[in-house]
Amino acid sequence: MGTHIRGVEGSSGASVPWHHEGTVIRRAGGGAKVTVVDYMLLGGAGGALIEAVAFFSRLGEWRAARLTPSGGRRKNPPSFLSFIDLPPIVAIAVARLVLGGATATAFGTSGQATGGFAALTVGAAAPALLQQLGQIRQIREAVTQPMSRQRNEDTQSTSAAAPAAEAVEEGGAA
Repeated sequence: MGTHIRGVEGSSGASVPWHHEGTVIRRAGGGAKVTVVDYMLLGGAGGALIEAVAFFSRLGEWRAARLTPSGGRRKNPPSFLSFIDLPPIVAIAVARLVLGGATATAFGTSGQATGGFAALTVGAAAPALLQQLGQIRQIREAVTQPMSRQRNEDTQSTSAAAPAAEAVEEGGAA
């Protein structure tokens, strides 16, 4: 039997039991099994879905650029590749796939999102979720704090503790 996870609240507000069995996470009492790989794939699909919507919007802009204000076709309409810059689009799509998969996996394995639809939704919302988390001062400072500052703080705390330790060894009060 797997690990029993508590602390996840259901729609009634009561704690909902979950079982974690290797890579499978399921609600106690049955329900569909969702594996870690499922969370990754569905989250990635959610990220891809958002990129597909954005790409569709770009296609509409390209179409509009090919038409005159009256709706006729321009004499020299822009080509697809000259209007849409593919390398950044591909890079953004890959980033959304990875962010969506990673975020859905994190939410799914922690019990914060359960089921395929939740994984797809979390994957689609991943960039916005991570942007909102970045707005929280403590998280932003923890992520952006330079390592040198941490090393300086560690050095200062070690040097401040050394005289106190020496005073205790000599029988003095710290």
